[in-house]
Amino acid sequence: MTTANRVPNFRYPLAVLLLALFSFLMSALVSRTVYERLPHLEDEMAYLFQARTLARGDMVIESPRPARAYWQPFVIDRDGKRFGKYPLGWPILLAGGVLVGQPWVANALLSALTVALVYRLGRDLFNADTGLMAAALAAFSPMALLLNGTLMGHTAALFAAMLFMWAYRRMERSPAPLRWGLLAGLALGLLVANRPLAGVAVAAPFVAYSGVRLMRAFPRRVRGSETVPYDESPKPSRPAFLTTLRPLLALSVGALLVSLLIPIYQYAATGNPAQNLYPLVWSYDRVGFGEGRGRNIHTLEKGIRQTRWDVSLAAADLFGWQLGGMPDESQRLRTNAVYWPVIGISWILIPFGLVIGLRRRWLAWAAWLAAGLALFFLTTTLPQETQRDPTFAMLWMGAAAVWMLAPFAFLLIGRPDERAAWTWLLLAVPLCLVGLHIAYWIGSQLYSTRYYFEGLGALAILSAVPLAQLARRWRRWPVYAALAAVLVYSLYAYSTPRITPLYRFNWVSPELIEAVEARREDDRPALVLVAGKEVRWRALGPLMAITSPYLDSDIVVAWDTLAEGVRDSILARFPDRQIIEMNAQANTICFGDQLAGECYGAPPEG
Repeated sequence: MTTANRVPNFRYPLAVLLLALFSFLMSALVSRTVYERLPHLEDEMAYLFQARTLARGDMVIESPRPARAYWQPFVIDRDGKRFGKYPLGWPILLAGGVLVGQPWVANALLSALTVALVYRLGRDLFNADTGLMAAALAAFSPMALLLNGTLMGHTAALFAAMLFMWAYRRMERSPAPLRWGLLAGLALGLLVANRPLAGVAVAAPFVAYSGVRLMRAFPRRVRGSETVPYDESPKPSRPAFLTTLRPLLALSVGALLVSLLIPIYQYAATGNPAQNLYPLVWSYDRVGFGEGRGRNIHTLEKGIRQTRWDVSLAAADLFGWQLGGMPDESQRLRTNAVYWPVIGISWILIPFGLVIGLRRRWLAWAAWLAAGLALFFLTTTLPQETQRDPTFAMLWMGAAAVWMLAPFAFLLIGRPDERAAWTWLLLAVPLCLVGLHIAYWIGSQLYSTRYYFEGLGALAILSAVPLAQLARRWRRWPVYAALAAVLVYSLYAYSTPRITPLYRFNWVSPELIEAVEARREDDRPALVLVAGKEVRWRALGPLMAITSPYLDSDIVVAWDTLAEGVRDSILARFPDRQIIEMNAQANTICFGDQLAGECYGAPPEG
C-alpha cells in the first residue's frame, strides 16, 4: 500500500489550509446571505433550543405554563419537563457557538476540520495528491456548501465519521494503537450520539472488517513490527490476536461511553433510558416497515422509490456535475418523482477509483456490485403485495446487509491486501447509508440528500484516486488546473443556483424581527403577543429563534391560543415588558387587528 510515501513538501499542507479556510468562509457566507443566521427548519429550531439549555448546563428545563403558549417545533413538554427530541451529540457542539454568541461558527469550524481530515485519510491510504484532490472535492461539494451554512447536525456527523475512519487507519499503523483506537471510538460515539442510524451505517463495515482482522491474526504472532506464522515465532513475540484486539476494545469502550449520552438524556427527559424521544412528537417517527412506521405506513416499495430519487439527486449534488442545466424550482420540489429531473454524473470517477484501489480483484468485486444492483432493481418488479409486506421487507434488508458485508470474507483468502480492503470500506460506508435509510420513512430533497452526507469524504477520496494517478504518471499542473476549473465552474453554474432558492425558505426572514424592533418604545424588554387559533411554526419562526428557552431574552414571543385564561397567564408572567400585539393565521403573521396590511411570512390565505 502506498501509505509509506515520503512526507510531502509544504505546498500540500498549505493548499489544504487554504481549502479549509475556503470551507470556513463559504460556510460563513452561506449562513449570512442565504440563511441570514436564522434556523429555517423545525430541526434547526429544536437544535438551537437544546444548545441554549446545554450552554447553561441543563439537559432539560421546567415547562412554562401554559406550555402551549411557548411551544416550539420538535420541543416536547412532558410531565412538567421541556426538552428537544434529538440526541445531544450535535447540540453539545452547537452550544459552543451559542456561548460565543455565533451559533453558525460551530458548523463552519467543523467543515474546515473535515476538509483537513479528508486530506489526511486520502494521503494515508493512497498518496498526498489523492488527499489534496479529495479535500478539494469535499470543500467545493454543493452538498457541503448547502449544509455547512445551516444549524443542522449533518456537518458534525460527517466530521465525526471522517475522524473515526482516519483514527481507525492510524490505529492499524501506529506503534501506539490504543490511543488511536480510543480516539476512533470517541469519534464513532459522537456520530452515534448525533445521528444514530448514520452511526450504525458507518460502523457496520468496520465491524465486519475488524472481525476479519481478528480472524487473520488468530494463528499468528507479532515480532517487533513484523507478523509471522505462529509456529515460527520465537518466545519474545506476542500473539497477534491480542495485539489486534486491544485497540479494538479501546475503540468499543470509547464509542460506548459517548453513546451513553442517548440513554442518559432519555432518562433525564422521561425517566426511562430506553424511551425513544422521536415518537413523542410524531408517533409514527420510527425506523422499519408496517403499522406505526411512517406517516402512511412505510413499506419497502416506498423506501425503494424514495431511494431512487435521493440517489439520483445525490449523483448531481455530490460535486455539482450533471448533464443539462439546473431544473426549475417546481421540478426540484417534485415529491412524487422517481428521479432527479436531469442526469447527475458526480459519480463518474468512482468506478475508476475502485478499479485502481481493488487492483487485481476488481473484476470479482465489480460482479458482486452488479449482482446487488440487479437485485435492487429486480425487487421493484415484484408484486405490490410482496413489496408492501413488512416481513418480506425485513428479510430483504437482512439479505442486503449480508450482500454488503460478505465481501469482507474475501479478505481472508490469500495474501492480505490493505488497499483493496480500504477501497471497499470507502465504498461500503455510503452504500450502507443508502441501504439502511431505505427503512426510514422519509427521504430528503430540498436540503440535499443529507441522510447520505456522512459518505461524502469516502466518495471524494475514491473520486480523487484516478485523478491523482493521472497527475503522478503524467503532469501535475494540467490535472490540478483542470480540476480547479471544474470546481470553480460547478460553484458558479450548479452550487449557486442550487442553494440560493433556500433564501427565506419556509418564509423565515429577519424582517419580522426588524419590524418588532421598530415598534419598541423604550429600553424595556418586549413581549410579542400573537393571537390566533390555527397558527403554524413558520409564522412565528424568526421570533422563536431569538426567544430564550428560559423566556428571559430581550424579545420573547408568546402565542395566545384564544383559549380561556391563556392571555391573562402570559401577561401575568411578564408584567414589566412592553407588549407588542400581533395576529397570526397558518403561516402568516401581521400587526394590527386584522390579517391585512403589514404582514410577514406566507401571503395570507384566501
